[in-house]
Amino acid sequence: MPWWRRLDAGRVAILAVLVIGTVALLTRSQWSGTVETAVDVAVDAVDIAVDAVDVAVDSAVDGNEAGEIDRSELVTGGEVVAPPVVDVDDPEDFDVETERLYRIVPESGSRASYHIQERLGGLSRTTVGTTGVMAGEIAVNLTDLAASRVGEIVVNVEMFRSDSALRDKRIRHDYLQSSHWPFVRFRPTSIEGLDAEFADGTSYDIAITGELTVKETTRTETFTGTVSVTPDALTAVVSATVLTSDYDVGPINIARLVHTSDEVILTFEMVADRVDLGSEPAGDLRREIDPTGDIAKGRFAATVQPILETRCVSCHTTGGPAWSTLALDTAGDAAAIADDIAFVTGIGFMPPWLPSDLSPQYVHDWSLSDDEKAAIKAWADAGGGLDVRASTPLVARVQAIIPVEEDQKIGPRDGLYTGYARPDGWPVKSDDYRCQVHEVADPEGDGNWVKGFEFRPDQVSVVHHSIVYRVPAAAAAEVEAKIAAEDRIEAAEGLSDEPGWTCFGLSGLNSEGVYSIQGWAPGQSPTIYPDGYGLYLAPGDMIVNQIHYHYDHDTPPDGSWIILDTATADEVAAGMIHIRGNSYLTPAEVPCTPEEAAVAAERAATIDGYVDLCVRDNVLVEIGEKYDAFAPLIPDLLLAQCGGTVDAYDHLEGSIGYSSCDLPARSTGTIHTVLGHMHEFGAAYRMTLHPDTAEERVLLDIPVWDFEWQLNYEPVEDIRINRGDMVRFECWWDRTLIYMPEPRYITWNEGTVDEMCFSSIAVLPDRT
Repeated sequence: MPWWRRLDAGRVAILAVLVIGTVALLTRSQWSGTVETAVDVAVDAVDIAVDAVDVAVDSAVDGNEAGEIDRSELVTGGEVVAPPVVDVDDPEDFDVETERLYRIVPESGSRASYHIQERLGGLSRTTVGTTGVMAGEIAVNLTDLAASRVGEIVVNVEMFRSDSALRDKRIRHDYLQSSHWPFVRFRPTSIEGLDAEFADGTSYDIAITGELTVKETTRTETFTGTVSVTPDALTAVVSATVLTSDYDVGPINIARLVHTSDEVILTFEMVADRVDLGSEPAGDLRREIDPTGDIAKGRFAATVQPILETRCVSCHTTGGPAWSTLALDTAGDAAAIADDIAFVTGIGFMPPWLPSDLSPQYVHDWSLSDDEKAAIKAWADAGGGLDVRASTPLVARVQAIIPVEEDQKIGPRDGLYTGYARPDGWPVKSDDYRCQVHEVADPEGDGNWVKGFEFRPDQVSVVHHSIVYRVPAAAAAEVEAKIAAEDRIEAAEGLSDEPGWTCFGLSGLNSEGVYSIQGWAPGQSPTIYPDGYGLYLAPGDMIVNQIHYHYDHDTPPDGSWIILDTATADEVAAGMIHIRGNSYLTPAEVPCTPEEAAVAAERAATIDGYVDLCVRDNVLVEIGEKYDAFAPLIPDLLLAQCGGTVDAYDHLEGSIGYSSCDLPARSTGTIHTVLGHMHEFGAAYRMTLHPDTAEERVLLDIPVWDFEWQLNYEPVEDIRINRGDMVRFECWWDRTLIYMPEPRYITWNEGTVDEMCFSSIAVLPDRT
């Protein structure tokens, strides 16, 4: 069978765009990125940034001799204390005449802290977080100081505090995941610098090497500093510089908000009191979190509450699209993070609205006015107080998410999807792409005109995004074959029998007539088409829903819904027109910086089997192995479509890559929506109609790209476009936005470390 016959319909559409130059794909709704919503998302990101840093200091559990995690301490039931450094059952383990025992007790003067450099809202600063909930024991040998022992140091990561309550919440929730990994542990294995004679009150320079465990990662680190001992107490200050990337918690890069360095300084300031051998370990490391604290008096009900209830609460409420990020259920919830709300709204990070003033005015502009921002800032500057009870509910006055009529509410045909889990209940993989079948009811046998569409997630904590495909009746046999093949794989690998099939990137179906019709990411509104327009599903058409699940600790059964608002017989009789959705694919060629290229070349020369991914050809080979034979062809086809070569596109200005391509419009009518799509290296985007002419008109300008917010923008005014009109598509990428431990040439493809310059223009054809 020739290779092109094995391509799924999505790739055939790409080929058609490149070779034929025309393709009429149905409208894609807002589908890319991980989108949270409203005021919290923004602030969340703030926390995320510094939180990730904390991760390095905090969360962890013991690893056993086999290198596995001891999950008995993930969620603690009884009192938690640090392990003793002395074996009290072994008489020879401690000499009371020549040794002293010192104990670190939680909240008794000791502190663990992190320092990290970040660029927050455009300003560089050092962020610090601290906790006093730490414990451990130290045995000092007075006759042989080098024989002194430092026991395991345990830190409660739930208790880290910075200058932002919301940041601390996000650290706990998204990065340290401290509800499952409450403690970080440092197990010393050697001490250097104690080769002098002991003298009370003398300060010694020391280096303590040991194993630092953060969540499931354990690495060897060395802390350096000083220690001083008196008959009653021991004090020590030691620090280590570690990489957040080593512990998979950074560096953090959140567009328009915060960027952190990879290096974080972890410091233990230890104050240990002398204790008697055999004394009961003191100081339970468990703590309860106070979510609000003390709330001052202040003006809120008439100034800030209406803004939050109009702009934020419809998303940030328990059960809403952004509740898992942050719920503003009560006035107290808002007061607890007043400064954070003022910051993210002040810099325009929340509510999220990316288009600049060069763009047309769009429907559903979420941005705040200057007066609204000023009101929030004045409230926060005055202390973020309340003139209502903290328990006063915040109730949305405007619904940002407008539901469609539920003519059909369609669950997955073959039942709930649970995901693959290990015997202990933990996920087999954290990112799972699954295609599931939804059957469309067609009682009259004449198909359905869809005039409104909604994807409604069931398990919002794990559903990351969805891409929905129309699958014709003729593909039914291939669908069943896909499911049967997946069943065989599951049986062979000892996995649970789950509905549907694994489908990274696209649907995995090769049948003619399969194409994307909709998509969803958190916080995005359902799609409602103008009167008289819609999508037509023929008799027997199915819907295949590709859902990206992101699992942390468990795999809850998910039965997400497809909601269709279908046209009535009278509406169909009055005349329905199929909306035109045209996709435009343009090059993405971002080479390594000279510094990255030098690193990769040196590794290739010195490491056996190392593949230099700064070489474009090597990246294309990797893409082909990862996806299929067609994937490596896409970058060159895009270059040919735009009449260019690699040399014309692979230039950098510092770390910034750029692509520009003019293509003719493929449909005639009134523009309904425009969309730009890039991945996480995206820096800026622009779409221009009639470029370099007197009629030049910017259709979409996003000067600071944000992967989390990729929306279909609907102009308020009618903008005319004709088939053949020239449209310029421009994309900018910044290599520094995502940390890459192995530098690589970036080109057009589907993976996170690949890029795209993808655009869509939905057009309402003229009514005749």
